Amino acid sequence: MSEPLPVLEEKFVIPSYFVDDNAQLTVTSLFQLIQEMSDRHATILGAGWQQLRHRGFFWVITKIKLIINRLPSWQEPVLLRTWVKKSEAATSPRDFEMEDAEGNILVAASTIWAILDKEQSRPQRMDMFDGCFMPQERSAIDRKPPKIGPVQAPDVLPESKSVLYSDIDMNHHVNNAHYIQWAFDSVSDTFRKSHKISSVVVNFIAQAKLGDGYRVCTEHVADETYKIAVFSEDMQTEFCRLQTEWKSIM
Repeated sequence: MSEPLPVLEEKFVIPSYFVDDNAQLTVTSLFQLIQEMSDRHATILGAGWQQLRHRGFFWVITKIKLIINRLPSWQEPVLLRTWVKKSEAATSPRDFEMEDAEGNILVAASTIWAILDKEQSRPQRMDMFDGCFMPQERSAIDRKPPKIGPVQAPDVLPESKSVLYSDIDMNHHVNNAHYIQWAFDSVSDTFRKSHKISSVVVNFIAQAKLGDGYRVCTEHVADETYKIAVFSEDMQTEFCRLQTEWKSIM
């Protein structure tokens, strides 16, 4: 059994299937790395996916904020670290830092997680798991991920798409990284080529399942700020909400 570690650090070399057409790590792949590191550390601490599953529970991420100084490139070595902070009533904060080979912080992230029961998806009190977490005082980002205001739906609704088998995770819901993929796919190629992403905030609100229809709505809030929401096909349920900040590279 692994020795409990208050902070988990792992080195990665960015593979080709994690990068975009500029050979840089995609935001979607960054979310996948964060998700994987979360479970690895939680497992070492005794509260990973498999360990909770046997007790009838599972983890969900509810909020995340990313500050992106630079996205690493293909074949670049990076170090990713994560640690848990003090739990609140029904949520567990977890922070992350990604460094390059020189020790520069490429990405800082603050996340909020909850534990739900498998039968009714009800949040569980975190004090029943306090013995696992080894919380730390340090923060990668000063403030918690904020609540994002509603996205104004356009007069003409975007095309409806369906949740596919490849979108589903081990909890039989859409994997959180796939919402990010859908959102970033809605950004125009012209805008993406003239800008780089500098921060992302996501609020995960409801869980989409196989076969559900969804629409991705985008609102241009300011010159380099976009809000994006993923709605159900009938626009009655909001699955997640993002706010993205960009910087011009022209």
